[in-house]
Amino acid sequence: MPKLTVPVLVFAAATLSGCHLLYRPTIQQGNVITTRMIARLHLGMTKNEVSYDLGAPAIRDPFHRNRWDYYYSLKRNYRPLIAEHFTLFFKHGRLVRIVGTPRPTPRHIYGHDHS
Repeated sequence: MPKLTVPVLVFAAATLSGCHLLYRPTIQQGNVITTRMIARLHLGMTKNEVSYDLGAPAIRDPFHRNRWDYYYSLKRNYRPLIAEHFTLFFKHGRLVRIVGTPRPTPRHIYGHDHS
């Protein structure tokens, strides 16, 4: 192997192994919730109506079928920027209680209001 090839290979290996230092992905998880979605949410809604308006819940507990958890988080550079969570409770297929405060996802996250 020529003498010049070894330093080039070492440099390439060092550069490629450090790529994770250059790119840090934005990680978005959960449901994006808009102001309009929250405005439509009210007690007495059926599960189908809630699912239509808010989308499927992020967490469905198989042991508590009448509890739906909606969660949204955003991490940038592996640091949490936003973490929102609220829980909906149903009785006889109707929304009876909301725990937590449903807040809209900041509009800058998804570009504009998807209402």
